[in-house]
Amino acid sequence: MSKKIKEIPYGVSDYGKIRAKNKYFVDKTRFIHLLEKHEYVFFIRPRRFGKSLWLSVLECYYDINLKDRFDFFFKGTQIWQNPTPEKNAYFILRFDFSAVNSDINKVEESFENYCSRVIQYFLLEYDYAFDKKFSKEIDRCSSVAEKIDAVFMYAKKHNLKIYMLIDEYDNFANTILSTTGKEAYHKLTHGEGFFRHFFSKLKSATAMRESGLARLFITGVSPVTMDDVTSGFNIGTNISMRPSFNGMTGFTDNEV
Repeated sequence: MSKKIKEIPYGVSDYGKIRAKNKYFVDKTRFIHLLEKHEYVFFIRPRRFGKSLWLSVLECYYDINLKDRFDFFFKGTQIWQNPTPEKNAYFILRFDFSAVNSDINKVEESFENYCSRVIQYFLLEYDYAFDKKFSKEIDRCSSVAEKIDAVFMYAKKHNLKIYMLIDEYDNFANTILSTTGKEAYHKLTHGEGFFRHFFSKLKSATAMRESGLARLFITGVSPVTMDDVTSGFNIGTNISMRPSFNGMTGFTDNEV
């Protein structure tokens, strides 16, 4: 009787679904040890390199709510045999900016609405750590940037460790640049643009002593937008060109 061949999870970026359905995947968990040497990380690769799937792996590994499912997610992997002390130790706040409408007339409203929903879900997911009074205070904040700031300050005060994951950080910005032009893009990423203001909050959080933002991982396809919204990526470490991380996404010849 021939051995059943595992299915290839084409287009699937949910690590939990891959494990639940026992689909084929290449174990990249050895890179978690390397990654933990850096607190705030920026990593760019072309599309279809597995960036979203890698964020899903990190989410499953670090989410404090998933500590009882560690064996389900990672049994048989390298990290299961040699886990780090930080496994399942964080509150995960994950954004995917490809969900934001890139229409220049709708982008700000879409960004605010999407991020507000993510923050609302985050507070519900970890409701045991955030009191109801704080949730009401968040609702009164005038912008997503202010909500993010409030969450980080609360986390700092209550000694909560947040791991923020941002996928496709430059998705709608690149679309605006290519379809609407430099002027609209400049307004988005310079001066008082809402997108720049959002990243200014991340920058201030990374500079804060014992910040509630304990770790940050940002992915995208280009460094251009990050340079524009932060005046150069000075809120963390750009590992994109480091040889030690070359195999973290995509496939090597041996893996293929």
